[in-house]
Amino acid sequence: MGRRLNLGIVLLIIASFIVRVIPHRMMVLVVYDEYLHRDITLRLVKEGILSISKDPLSLLGLKPYSYPPLFHIIGALLYKAFHTSMLFYLLPAIYGTLAVIGFYYAFAEIAGNKRVALIAATFLSFSPNFIYRTSLYIPENLGLFLFSMALYFLVKFLKGERAGLPYLIIVLSIYSMTHRGWLFFVIVAGILILSRYWDVVSRYLHILLIFAIIGYLAYNWLPVIKSTIGGLILRLQRSEVSFLGYFKWIGVVQLTLGVMATKRYLLKDPVRRGMAIWAWAFIFAGGMSFRFRDPYASIPLSLMASELLLYEIYPSISRYLTLLFSNVRGFGAGIFRSIPKKKHVSILLSGLIVVTPLIQGTYAALNYINPPAIVDKEAYQWIIKNTPENATILVWWDMGYLLIGNTHRRDVVIWKKVYQGFFTEAPETKEAKRAYMDHVIMFASNQRQRVYYLLKKYNVSYIFVDRIRLSYGFVKYGLMEYAPYDPHFRLEFCNGNSQIYRFIPDPPIKPNRIAPIVVNGTFSPLVSFLEKFWTGYNYADYDDSYKAYFNLNAWIARMYYELYKLSGNKDLEERYRWLLKWLAYKRMDDGSYPWGVPPNNYTLYTAYTLEPLKGLNLPGIEKSLEFLKLREREDYFMTTAKDKKGSLVIDALLLPIYKELSILNNDTEINVLNKLLQAQKDDGSWNENVGTTIAVASGLARYYQLTQNRAVLVSIKKAAQWLMENIEDDGRLKLEGVGYTYSRVTYAQLAFIFHVAGYYELRDLELKFIRETYDPNKEPRPLDSLVGIYRYVSYIYNYEQGLYFVNDLIKNHNLLKFSPI
Repeated sequence: MGRRLNLGIVLLIIASFIVRVIPHRMMVLVVYDEYLHRDITLRLVKEGILSISKDPLSLLGLKPYSYPPLFHIIGALLYKAFHTSMLFYLLPAIYGTLAVIGFYYAFAEIAGNKRVALIAATFLSFSPNFIYRTSLYIPENLGLFLFSMALYFLVKFLKGERAGLPYLIIVLSIYSMTHRGWLFFVIVAGILILSRYWDVVSRYLHILLIFAIIGYLAYNWLPVIKSTIGGLILRLQRSEVSFLGYFKWIGVVQLTLGVMATKRYLLKDPVRRGMAIWAWAFIFAGGMSFRFRDPYASIPLSLMASELLLYEIYPSISRYLTLLFSNVRGFGAGIFRSIPKKKHVSILLSGLIVVTPLIQGTYAALNYINPPAIVDKEAYQWIIKNTPENATILVWWDMGYLLIGNTHRRDVVIWKKVYQGFFTEAPETKEAKRAYMDHVIMFASNQRQRVYYLLKKYNVSYIFVDRIRLSYGFVKYGLMEYAPYDPHFRLEFCNGNSQIYRFIPDPPIKPNRIAPIVVNGTFSPLVSFLEKFWTGYNYADYDDSYKAYFNLNAWIARMYYELYKLSGNKDLEERYRWLLKWLAYKRMDDGSYPWGVPPNNYTLYTAYTLEPLKGLNLPGIEKSLEFLKLREREDYFMTTAKDKKGSLVIDALLLPIYKELSILNNDTEINVLNKLLQAQKDDGSWNENVGTTIAVASGLARYYQLTQNRAVLVSIKKAAQWLMENIEDDGRLKLEGVGYTYSRVTYAQLAFIFHVAGYYELRDLELKFIRETYDPNKEPRPLDSLVGIYRYVSYIYNYEQGLYFVNDLIKNHNLLKFSPI
């Protein structure tokens, strides 16, 4: 028996270690808290142990946002000794396995039976919430090992072995410097002591009542006690706990058999009675805060389930099977009636009960602990390389774990809640909640002065938002709505997944005129329309796009420049000069003008921005031209920094702009042009999609205007002939039907293509169709549509004629009337 028991213990140790390695099988941290505790450990390695808080209450975890430091000190010492990140993946499994061993000895002391203790330790080892807490690099892991040792010595003391008391005090002292779970142990110890000495305690209940009254009065009258205890209560993570959640996290067998064993335990010795009270107290408290349930309710339930299995269920299996098969008749009935008499059947069924927690626990280790999504390592690397080590970065609160853990920078919420209490002075509960609310305000509020104030208050240098957090409506339509154009923010990094802005408390540029421009005379309709989209810093459309809208603002700068030349209006001059200054200021350091939600530094939109600015003396334009040159390859243009093959449509649209900006390499020009011409089908289209053919043909048409290349003209004529077949007699695209499917910019492109191809009647037909059917209220982007029409009409005629066309257009088809604030 002893040899088999020892083998069972060895197998339990091996299995416990293996199941606790599973969560880190991919060698990555798997919960937010691990990032924090690894970062704290590494900070202690770098800054030394003396950097931690010297406040006694904080060191004991008695302040709401404070953390005992011993776990991190041990981790720092081990990291210094071995200097490997494997420490953060293997050490949790070691601590967790030690906890299982510790509880085995504690259970053996309570039950007085090592077989019961082995089964109980197995149940506990594979309880999902116990696996969760003892397989991660968190202080509670080591804390649960100390909990088991303290429980072992406490039980010895309660059984009359006074020698266990000094060891209990030593272990509890170490525990109090390791994890706040020592407070749970104090509650458990109180329950067990009351149960053990209930005969004595019951005689002096009146004295206990007096002490309770004194405690209540002290709590209400002494601010120190109230702030400490009240703060700890408020810190408990409270959330609704479902009934099924108990089975999921404690374990089906552990919970079911543990509950069934309640009566047995209440009628046993005082220690067992205390275990039953402990179990039910923490089960009920777990309905308020899962921290009582996970994993502290699992501990007594595992022992109770084990005794019930060994002493009641196993001996009763044969009897219940006999009753079950007693009425079996017919063929094979004798075999079934003989099953209950076979001892190995009872062993097998009991074994299945024991194996069930192993299966559930292993499944939990594989599926319940999932790594948080780090959607953009590139952004974190940028922060490490380009921001000061003491920089404070505003992120949504749950990203704070990842930010601190991956970059060792500060955030607003998690730094306040965790690091301040660990290294300096722990914040009060209200202070920590205020930080959370302030970070919500910074992201969600449109009261910009208030946001600027809070950003300064928390010393924020950067704002980091990824694609996931941008999907939160209050983030997207709050700070991320106006940061793209507000001079208080400069975009420093973007890649289509993440965006990082630098906060500039006192921006070096400021418009002289915040209010919209009012112009009388011929072009009043056009200016009035454009000014409806004025934000105070730039022009932004009524949609969900990136509100910087650099390309639109560049074209509006061109329009106001042309209007200024025609009218001499100083307000128009001031506005177009401001837009040039703003465009130079908002340009990224690499020279790009981003676009998209989230933004990316697309080549096309930087080119679109520069095209109308030729001759307007944009400050620093050389940087943007250099950016475009770097995106030029031998036979294609890179769409983004990571593009390695280009795009037919993008190549067609960029070719004329590169030519116009005088940055087109001869080899690239020849190769791209040949590729475009060879891709054209015999029928004149580039594919069956009308939009693709229009896009490519309009790009080549503009290229022809700049080069007079006859081969290109032939290609445009073929495309125009194919497009003729796709329009109705009134100029409407056949695919449009009777609705408003296509923006009228598409028809301006058609007019431009027909113009270059020499089909002037068709050109005029399309322009007439635009005049008659244009409705800015049906355009998905009303500002973009008008500017787009201006662009292509200017290609057909010139900048001045384009102004007259869109002015007449908007005079006859205006936006819905409203009163701008």
